[in-house]
Amino acid sequence: MTHRERIETAWEHREPDRVPIEFPVSALTREDPRCERLVRLADEHADNFAGVAGYDWGFLGHPASRTERLLEDAGEYERIEWTMHTPAGDFVGVIRRPRFETGIDDYHWEKRYIEEPEDLRRILSVPLEPRAPLKAAFDRGMIAIGDSAVPLIGLFHPLGTLVRSSNMENAYSWFRAEPDLMHRYLRVMNDYVVAAVHAMADEGIVGNFISYAHEMLIPPWMGHALFDEFVFPYDSAVYGAIHERGGRFRAHCHGNCMGFLERFAEMGIDSVEPLEPPPYADCDLAEAKRLVGDRMLLSGNVPSQAFVFIEPEEVEVLVRDAIEAAAAGGGFTLRLTGGGGGRGSERTAEQGDRNIRCAEAYFDAALKYGWY
Repeated sequence: MTHRERIETAWEHREPDRVPIEFPVSALTREDPRCERLVRLADEHADNFAGVAGYDWGFLGHPASRTERLLEDAGEYERIEWTMHTPAGDFVGVIRRPRFETGIDDYHWEKRYIEEPEDLRRILSVPLEPRAPLKAAFDRGMIAIGDSAVPLIGLFHPLGTLVRSSNMENAYSWFRAEPDLMHRYLRVMNDYVVAAVHAMADEGIVGNFISYAHEMLIPPWMGHALFDEFVFPYDSAVYGAIHERGGRFRAHCHGNCMGFLERFAEMGIDSVEPLEPPPYADCDLAEAKRLVGDRMLLSGNVPSQAFVFIEPEEVEVLVRDAIEAAAAGGGFTLRLTGGGGGRGSERTAEQGDRNIRCAEAYFDAALKYGWY
């Protein structure tokens, strides 16, 4: 089977030749001589999803450009101001970026773009203008991917993007303090997304979509009552449009999602990742398979955030257990749940060496236990 056929077969809830092994290789991993064997394993055996262009979502739906300004260089860290320039005005954020010995790029938000309800009203004060789908870029991406991966088109999720862009200490209070404003925002933005899905389909951009949002819409951020009011009806309309035009939707959702998996399936999510096990979150993979395994492609549940402090032998057990829990009948892909495998999550050289060894063990175990 090709890599793409293997994932597509699993997504159709049939058994491919073996369990698909997700493992995208970062440029940092590919350039590190310590990762030579890992890169060979990935190039030969990894079955990945790959992003393709579809639509320019801008900043909360508006066309935008970003400029940055260095505010402070303190040696161990730097503070940077990011300004989003939009038709609704400028929105300013500030990040603090530490300098790690391994060169890993990470940062902490000091100030988010949206701080007050008035900022959200500014966003809504300017009507959203439809933009032409990115058909040429989509076609180039599809040609480049070929049978090597399953393509995914990035989809703007209005609520998930809003809370990520907001002062989070305040944003979740707006569900109670400003419910009319939140519903108005969601109506406007979701109508825009639905129209964009149809516009893409009219141009031949049809396929699989993904959003990185739902981890912000479950505990500890939101409970079932807020989810059912502010997420379910809006998301259902978007996924309904995707299904109407022959596509599927995949949700990236860290965190405590077990109590929401059935609701995800009911509102039209076709696949969910990365299904983190305890103690990192609450996913019981065998129970998830029982609850929704016939309706969603389940992807996970190997906790790579632990790779910097566990041994390869422990990784083998994690992979074996995940396969035993969810592989039967298809509908499952192995996937790391946090941080980069190989390079990407370590903060010291010693952690980097351990991360690489554990990522190799991930492949070794998958190829040992994953055949149907």
